[in-house]
Amino acid sequence: MNQKKTRCPLKTVDRTQFRDMCARFAAAEIGPRWRAADRDKIFPRDFYAACARAGLIGITAPEDIGGSDLGAYEEAIAMEEMSKVNPNLAVSVLVQNVAGSILYDYGSPEQRDIARDVIAGNCLVAITVTEPEAGNDVQNVKTRARRDGDDWIVDGLKSFITLGGDSDVLVTLAQTDTSRGRHGMQFFAIDRRSPGVTCSQIETYVNRPAPTYRVQFDNVRVPERRRLDAGFKEIMTGFNRERIMVAARWLGHMQAALNWARDYATKRQQFGRLIGANQSIAFSLAQAHVDVEATRHLTYHAAERYDSDIPVKDVILDVSTAKLLATQAVVRVTQTALHIGGGWGLTEELPAMRLALDAMVAPVTVGSWEIQLRAIAREMGLPCN
Repeated sequence: MNQKKTRCPLKTVDRTQFRDMCARFAAAEIGPRWRAADRDKIFPRDFYAACARAGLIGITAPEDIGGSDLGAYEEAIAMEEMSKVNPNLAVSVLVQNVAGSILYDYGSPEQRDIARDVIAGNCLVAITVTEPEAGNDVQNVKTRARRDGDDWIVDGLKSFITLGGDSDVLVTLAQTDTSRGRHGMQFFAIDRRSPGVTCSQIETYVNRPAPTYRVQFDNVRVPERRRLDAGFKEIMTGFNRERIMVAARWLGHMQAALNWARDYATKRQQFGRLIGANQSIAFSLAQAHVDVEATRHLTYHAAERYDSDIPVKDVILDVSTAKLLATQAVVRVTQTALHIGGGWGLTEELPAMRLALDAMVAPVTVGSWEIQLRAIAREMGLPCN
């Protein structure tokens, strides 16, 4: 999350080999874990350690803190391949990479040490921004941080925080100067075990097994050294990279849904023939293929633009376009898979219902459809407020 411009990646890799590595990792490390973790509603901490060993935490981080110094393109590949197996364990990696980047891009030497521990798999972090009345409306964050000697006192309530209660550090956005509005916000790296921090899990149909929490701050004392030189502007800038990863997440998920639906349609028989021989089924699968490939093109195009020398403000149109299409298309594609599954698609014997349920979170994460449409309209030069 760079305020000016993302670093152009200093290293290159064979992307085909990198994709194969990510696919093998997902099959070996996500496949055996996610169902039990989903049933028990517990995040598998050993999965995070496995990601760190594989080098999938800190893909874009500099090498001097243990990162791979690659680009958003490679990060998107990893996200897509992991999401083909389970998009919710994949999003836990996204959270580590985005929160970690706040720490190493804007943090002090101590905060960069936290980022180093994140990349090494020794410290789990959560991004604590969203509030009950400030989801898309980040500029109206109500959590307050007031100075008290050499410390800050933080009070407020955050909601829908992925991994909030599982984390070691909460990278938290708070108002430090209400007279400055959105420009009076700053991030704090808060120890989750600090007195006054309370986390309660929100029961959801989606995002398992990456649990979602409310996080309450009641007179939480935070040392000045835990304040970051980052606030509203930096989180809004960072949303660009995060939205590319969100698009890659749903690209992988819809590819998995299409693969399953196509295979099922070539095996399931009704009225004496394969259901894939019916024009309505064949055409719906063809449309799903178009959605997947269009999303793939826009996602990786946005990633390439993000990794280039182009200023961040000039990639907003590409990023929002990719993110909007991905979050719309994944709903269509997974609904197609559910429909093709028929009555059996509603049972746990087939994956169709779970594929469709997991996609339901897509329209509202990291900027709703309406937020993306507004950004696109503004980038088109339309007077949209």
